[in-house]
Order: sequence, then structure tokens, then C-alpha cells
Amino acid sequence: MSPPPNIVTDAAQAGEGSKAPDSPTSLKHHNHPHRIFKVYVTGFGSFEKIPINASYLVASSLPSVLPEKYIQHASDSVKSQHLQVSIIPHFEAVPVSYEKVTKLIPTLYQDLPGVDLFVHIGVMPFEYYRIEERARKGFYGPPDNDPNGRGDVDGKYPEGHEAGGAARGKVPKEVREILSGLDVEALCKDLEKAKAESTDDFGIPKPSDDAGLYLCEFIYYNSLAESIYDDEAKYESEYTEPRPVTDPNAETPLSSRAVFIHVPSNMTDEWLERSKETVKRIIGAIAVQRLTP
Repeated sequence: MSPPPNIVTDAAQAGEGSKAPDSPTSLKHHNHPHRIFKVYVTGFGSFEKIPINASYLVASSLPSVLPEKYIQHASDSVKSQHLQVSIIPHFEAVPVSYEKVTKLIPTLYQDLPGVDLFVHIGVMPFEYYRIEERARKGFYGPPDNDPNGRGDVDGKYPEGHEAGGAARGKVPKEVREILSGLDVEALCKDLEKAKAESTDDFGIPKPSDDAGLYLCEFIYYNSLAESIYDDEAKYESEYTEPRPVTDPNAETPLSSRAVFIHVPSNMTDEWLERSKETVKRIIGAIAVQRLTP
């Protein structure tokens, strides 16, 4: 299977002295002595009064291999697997467009069945960090009689003001929201403890159940839905996990294969470095949690 055009394969992308990330064609299977936890990261492009989006600057500047200090809190059972967290950024900023997001997400999941975690990053106008615990199907955009709502960069809303096209339309109609299968509160507590033991500057994220019903929540719903419902995008990890990645039969569906992180929209060098460090900490904590029995 040829890699999609939206995947970076150039070995020159390797960062922080680490080796280059695995190419998409090798993401599915490995013969390494390590447990490779594969992460794919997206950030958004410009919209409204944000000409340059901090989320993509953070997503595109993460290291290709996460340094060990970000997973050093793992238990002996996880450390014995010689965990290595590999990160690949999306090749460009994701357009703030309902239509383009609806088309993009199935492509990523179908062409990258070996990715363990899809991390989607967006911005908010606050100086703290959030990990989103749920994504709603709608309502996106204003009522028909209210023209003063937040359309996307093309001035459009999704059909029916809902994420009805998620997972190629395979989501049951009664599913109005999808929850994270991650223990977000535990992640935040782990990072609070790491903060107390570190001199690095990073934020302690807060759990959130309101991703804003705009493109941030829309891409999150699409991603969670794709991981659960689309048979063409099955997760094909070569490793056995101690818990299922998705639970499609639950009354309220769950998935831990995708996460959404809100970072501050602040564009100063100090805040960008802080956001980058925070996201690395979150990714490391998720990898450890996912592999802990």
C-alpha cells in the first residue's frame, strides 16, 4: 500500500538527535526489540483573527522519538517492554474546514492502521491546557434563522449542522457523543506529580468535557468515530494491549486511540516552548497509561 500524500517520510524530519520516524509503510509491522508506540499528530491552520495557529507550530516541532524522561514514570512492567514513542506530524496545518476534516480523517485511519494514537491539537484563548474527554455529534453552527454564527474558513457548516459524515456515515444515529477511553483525570494527576519533580516549564492540563462545538470538537468526533465504527480503518497493532482500545458496544461508545489537546493561542516564544513541552508530557503519559496493565 502506498503512503498517502499527506505523510512525511523524509528522514531529515528526525529531531533532537534521534533517528528518523518509521515510514508509513513500516508503521504497521516492526522487528524491533522495543515496544514502539506510534503517534500521529495534527494541528490546525489559520482562522478568524489567528493568521498563524500555535497548534500546528507545536505539532510540527515535536521530536520524532520522545526522549526517555517523558516515560520514566512507567511501571517496571512497561519499562521491561523497552517502550519507545515514535511521533510523526501531519505534513501541513489542517484547514479549519468541516468538509476537509471530514475527508481527511478516514484517509489517515485507513492508510495508517498501525498508529496507536492520533493526537489532535487546537488553540483556545486561555493560558492553560485542556485534555478533552468527549466529542459531540452536533450542533455545529447557528440555527437557520441566526446568521451570526461561526462558520469555518469557507463560511460553511457541516450538513445538518452535525458530524453526520463521520466514519463514512457508519455511526449509529442514536450516538450523539463519544467519550475518551483514557483516564484523563489520572493523566492530569501524573503530570502534576511530574511537575513537582521537574525543573522543566510545562502546564498541568485540566480535564474538559466541552471542546467548543467548532472545528476542534468536530475533528475529535470524526477521529473517535473513525477508530470505532469504520471496518476499513481497523487498528492493526502488532502488540497486545492490556485493555481494548475501543468499546463499540458500550451504551456510550469509548475510544482511547484519539485524543484532543487544547493549547493556549499565545504565540510568544516562551509560550510555544511551554506548549511543546506540555504536549510531549501528555503524549508520554498517555503511552504509559495505555500500556499499563
